Parts: sequence; C-alpha cells; structure tokens
Amino acid sequence: MTTPDDVRTDADEARADGPEHPRRQRSRGRRIALLCVAGVLLVGVVLAGWAAVEAVRLRSALTSAADDLTQLRDDATSGDLDAAQALLPRAQEHAATADAAAHSVPLRLARALPPVHADLSAVAAMASTAHGLTTDALPPLVDALRVVSPDRLLDDQGRVDIDALAKVAPGVRSADASIVAAQRDLAGLERSRGDLHAPVADAVDRLDRALTSVRAQTRTAARAAALLPPMLGADGPRKYLVMVQNNAEFRSTGGIAGAVLLVEADHGAVSVKEQRSESSLNSPDGTPVGTLTDEENTLFGAQPAVFAQDVNLIPDFPRSGQLLSALWKRATGAQVDGVLSVDPVVLGKVLRATGPVAVAGERLTSANAAQVLLHDIYLKTNDPAAQDAFFAATARAVFDHLLAAGTPKTGVVDALAASAREGRVMVWSAHEDDQKQLTGTVISGDLVGHDGSSPVVGVYLDDGSAAKMSWFVDSTIEVRRTADEIVTTLTLKNTAPAGGKGLPSYMTGGMLTPGDVRTNYDLYAPTGGKVTSVTIDGKKTDVFHATYHGLDVAEWTAELAPGASVTVEAHMSVNPSYSGKPHVRATPAARGQHISVHSDAQK
Repeated sequence: MTTPDDVRTDADEARADGPEHPRRQRSRGRRIALLCVAGVLLVGVVLAGWAAVEAVRLRSALTSAADDLTQLRDDATSGDLDAAQALLPRAQEHAATADAAAHSVPLRLARALPPVHADLSAVAAMASTAHGLTTDALPPLVDALRVVSPDRLLDDQGRVDIDALAKVAPGVRSADASIVAAQRDLAGLERSRGDLHAPVADAVDRLDRALTSVRAQTRTAARAAALLPPMLGADGPRKYLVMVQNNAEFRSTGGIAGAVLLVEADHGAVSVKEQRSESSLNSPDGTPVGTLTDEENTLFGAQPAVFAQDVNLIPDFPRSGQLLSALWKRATGAQVDGVLSVDPVVLGKVLRATGPVAVAGERLTSANAAQVLLHDIYLKTNDPAAQDAFFAATARAVFDHLLAAGTPKTGVVDALAASAREGRVMVWSAHEDDQKQLTGTVISGDLVGHDGSSPVVGVYLDDGSAAKMSWFVDSTIEVRRTADEIVTTLTLKNTAPAGGKGLPSYMTGGMLTPGDVRTNYDLYAPTGGKVTSVTIDGKKTDVFHATYHGLDVAEWTAELAPGASVTVEAHMSVNPSYSGKPHVRATPAARGQHISVHSDAQK
C-alpha cells in the first residue's frame, strides 16, 4: 500500500535524479563563490599577518645589524680588535636574519605591489648588503687589522713583519672588493631614490656613508698590504731619502728641506745610512737637473731643479720627490728608490709615542720639538752651519731612537697616520707599480682638483723673505661652498715682536725690515673651476694667473709688519658634477693654523 509519505519520497528522489531547478543552482553557486572569496580573504589575512611579522623581524634585525656594523667600525678604528672580533658573530646573525626576512615568501610577494615595490626592494638590497659585509668583508678585514695594528706591526727592534703582511694581503683585497661591489649595488638604489619614501631613502643614505667610511679603511689596508712588503725590502734592499721639511721657511708642502737622510729597508728592518744638509745637494753651477715644463718655469722658475730646498715650491709631492732624487744622484752618483717627507711636528708626535730623546744637550719631547727646531735654535746660534747640523742630528736621533731595541712602538703608527692626515707625511716611489698604488692615498701628496665627487681647493704658502720667519705666520683658511661657487678666504697674520726685537739677523733675513715677513700664496681652483675674482682686504685686486696640472691658479704676495694681517677672498667657479663638500689641501704650518669648510649646497 502506498502512503502519501512514500509518494513524497519518490518524488523527491525523482527530482534529485533529474535536472536541478535554476533557482537552486544559483543559490548553490553563490555559496561556493562566497566560500572561495572567504578562502582568498583568509589566505590574504594570513599572508598579511605573515608579512607583518616578517616586516617587524626584518626591521628589528636590520636595525640591530646596522648598529653592530657601526660599532664594529668604531672598534676597529679605535684599535679595540678584541671587541670587534667578539661582536662579529652577533652582527652576522642579525644580518642573516634580516636577509632571510627580506626574502621571505610574503615580502617577496609584496614587492610585486607598485606602492611598496621600490621601498621593499631597497630594504631587501640593504639586508643582502649587510649580510655580505658581515660574511665576506669584515672577517678577513678584522684578521688583517690584527696584523697591522700598531702594537704588532713593529716589533721591539723596529722591524716590520712583512711576511705576516703578505699572508693577510689576499683577504684584505677580497674585503675591499666586497665593499666596492656593495657600493656598486647601492648606486643602483640611489638612481631610483625618487621612488623611495623618506625613511627608506634616509636608510640608503646612512648605508652609503657607512660604506664610504669602511671603504676608506679597506682601500688603505689593501694598498698597505700590497705596498709595504716590496717597499720594505721583501724582494731585496731598498734605499730612500727622508726629507725633513723646515716649516720656519714655508714651501708649498711644508718648508725647506732642512735635512736629508738616506735610509735602507731590508726585509722589514730600517736603518739610517747617511745624512746630508740640503745645500750639499744643490746644483754647483746652477744647471737644472732634468727638464722643467713650461708651466713649472712660469710658476716656480728654475729653482726646484737647482736647489734642494726649493724642490717643494711645487705643491705636487711626486714631482718634488723626482727632483730631489735627481739632485741626490747628481751629487752622490747613487740612485734611490723613493722619497719620504716629514716635518718637526711629525717628529714631536713620534716622540709622544716613544719618549724623549737627547740631542746636543737638548732634551726633545713631544711638547717642545717643533719650538726647538723651528724657533729656539735660531736664538741660540747665528751660524747657519751649526743650525743645519743640529736639525740633521735631531732627525737622525729621532729615527735611531725609534728603531732602537726597547723603545716603545705602540702609538708610532697612530702618530704617523695622524700626521699624514695633516699632510705632514708623504711618500713617492721611483718604482712605477708602487707609485700607482700610492696615487690617491693620504700619503701621496698628489696635486689634485677633486677627490671623488668633492672639489678640492689648494691653498699653498711660500716664504718670500729668504728668512726663518714663517714660524710667526698664523693662517686661517675658510672655504664655503654654495650651489654656484666656492669662496675661499685666507687670512695671514704676522705675530713677530715689534721691530723684530730679540730676533737674530739670520732669522729675520736681510731682505726686509727686521720683523717683517713676506709670504707668497697660491690659490688653486678645483677641477673645471676658475678663480673668477680676488679681493684683498675688501678691495678687488688683479692677481697673477697661471695653470698647473690643468688647474687654475691665482698667485700674489703679502708683506706684513709685526702685528699686521691681510685677508684674501677668492671666488671660484665650480663644476656642478663635483657636488660634494669641498676638501682643502694647504701648506701645513708649525703653529697657528685653522682650517674650516662649510657647504650650503647639497651633501
């Protein structure tokens, strides 16, 4: 018997087996679509949450890695290599975490979104850079710095361990190459900086500055590791002239050559072989050695190729080194491998590290070395031969003291490095390969008009009194950069006693009223620039113009009575491609010198 319920059941089954009603189909489709949308939203929420977590991890790790890198740089610069070595694993961990987060799935997907593509790509590149630095560049650099650290570079005998230097050289070169590669990658980011938001752009700037700072160290370390072994006699003895410049009589790179020493370097050991006064190297008949260029004859005359005390009228130390080497060869018949220049201020800084030295009854210390050599000696004797002999004896005594067994060596390298930054230590090599490595370093003394993107202004002083009065010349140099020009202001003041009271005739010279001083100054415009106008004490003045090494030069002379001063203001055009803050190369004075640089333009 069939019931109504059975009929309904059969009907339902028949409908189930037959075509579905259109309304029911639409309802079911909506449910499926809603489920898909919900699933996509859920995946999006999960990815967004994951991306947020990775972004927080990235930011934290990258910030920590940046702090670690800064501290590592500071520890290495200060010489605390144990702290740098201990910090390295933590820096590597933070940098690896940042790199992993930056390249995680959600952040890789997020980089496809136009609003954040540039920022996330830049952050990922910076994370990779930090990872590469901590993994590839810093470990060999820290190891190398241990070898070249001041307390290890020189042993108790004053000998340099050139075998250890040669061993770390490949690692240092590798570290330097890694920094160069990182800078190249960062340059690509800088070209697209207009697409970056301010916080990311600022981070790129900070990393750029950090890389520039680290590169300065790796480049120097790489060159030192390559240069020092051969220059210190790894392949056979080398002989060098050491020119001790006397800043009491200005020359462009410091002062006249007060003494010249011949030293020999043999497998890291350095010894003094001979010393001479500069006058013994002068051309006996006034015939120049070699051939000066037309530009050199115009600006400096024949003196640099005739008189040893004038080789550094030329503000390009490699050229001065060539001329001094040629004068030495003509006087002695011997060829040298290069020239090193220092001055009494350098000797004083070395004595701060090694302790005092006694010379002819004088106790020279870091506090009085410059005063004794550049001032006091002229009050004690009016005999030029005796003055020159004391100057030469002092230079040799300091070198012998430095190289002697038992003399403290810690601090010597730091003293020389600080002096080099002031332009007081310069080296020229007669070996072409070595000279190529020296070019562009802080010790090269090259005459240049730019340093990377920074324009370089030259302010050079030369005594025009034939006297020893430059000790009393105080100089102030202020350089200000605007978008369109560079304004260089030079102030010279004569601090000598009125009428030259108490000063011997040898010191004041016979050309001027006692106490007066005459100083020639050469102002060099940067590469591609010109000295467009000069005012002297507020009055526009026509000065002598010339060109040297492709640089525009303005030259004039100031003659000052005791207590008098002069202010020279030179306006210089600047090539806009050199957009960085200006650098200044100036004659290093013995005392009373102040240099300041300001930039109202970018960077």
